[in-house]
Amino acid sequence: MMRTAAIIFALLGGLSAPARADAITDFWAACLPTLSAPPADGFYRVRSIGGTPKTTEIITKLILAGDKTGTFTSPLMFEGDRSITPELGAYSVLTDSKSAPRAVLQTTGLLTLPFNRITEKETVVDGPAIRPLEIWKPVHVTFFTNEMEARGKVFTEDMPVTVEKFRIACADTDL
Repeated sequence: MMRTAAIIFALLGGLSAPARADAITDFWAACLPTLSAPPADGFYRVRSIGGTPKTTEIITKLILAGDKTGTFTSPLMFEGDRSITPELGAYSVLTDSKSAPRAVLQTTGLLTLPFNRITEKETVVDGPAIRPLEIWKPVHVTFFTNEMEARGKVFTEDMPVTVEKFRIACADTDL
């Protein structure tokens, strides 16, 4: 459990308020008995989804409402770091823009293909306003450009993108 707490603390940027890490640990512990297939090693990711606090809040609400059932990342963003790499069947504690835990998500599907091969067949998992490809593409060009620049890399139209489908396994409203 200490290892998991250390991972959480590191992912939250070494927050000066360990209470947030404790809240995530407590939330995970409360959700654990409700999970159909808890991880044998106790591992889970901690994540928020969105490039800014405002988008994180919007996306969190869409996920909790069941309107967003997946997200898009790139192997170039996680490069084998288990604490951020999506794995089929694995769990993630979803946090809001203030790092408060809101849900446990379970990854139910993974598909990696070049950015320029993403179609509305894949974007259907995104929020309703973003699903049309003519909207999804420029939003995600900006997102991936920023993410790649932060890692000293360059966005390209043929870079790999991972479509991660998930389901809500436990939400703060369930507890």
